[in-house]
Amino acid sequence: MIAIRMHWNPAEAALEKTLLDNYEVPCALLYENANLYGRAPLAMPIRLVVRDDQADWAMCILNGDFEAAAKLEQIPAEMSPEGSESSLPGLPQARPWELLVIAFYFFLPAICFLRTDYPTKFSYNRAVRAEIAAVTVAHFLGWLAIAFALLLLALFRRISRSSASVQNPSDQSH
Repeated sequence: MIAIRMHWNPAEAALEKTLLDNYEVPCALLYENANLYGRAPLAMPIRLVVRDDQADWAMCILNGDFEAAAKLEQIPAEMSPEGSESSLPGLPQARPWELLVIAFYFFLPAICFLRTDYPTKFSYNRAVRAEIAAVTVAHFLGWLAIAFALLLLALFRRISRSSASVQNPSDQSH
């Protein structure tokens, strides 16, 4: 993968990606939403990346030199993409690491919720009962979050195994 353009404006990057998509050039935008996470819109440029063997073709299309792009398209037959955008090397679609991050962000508060103690007061007036109910709800939400985190971990394991079996079909013994 090679970055052929860098943009500070997400709209310009999306327009160029759409143009390449219209010409069936597999491409991707890297760091497209990076400004949303750090609250710094100019911290990291958005990169438009294509496969190494299609970089010249993509640059001709983006520069408006359609005659040169047509010549480059006709030269080698293997230059046309065999798969779709999901088959691009270098993109994190084979192992969804985001599922692990989301599972962690559910698991950590769940542990904190479960560590909440019941009140130790001996009188059971209305305030103590409300506090006991709040702790019970917090424990329930904690267990619910742990169950969801475990579900995400199981989903990650299943997806990573299925992507490994798709990548190596000869290794299957079943």
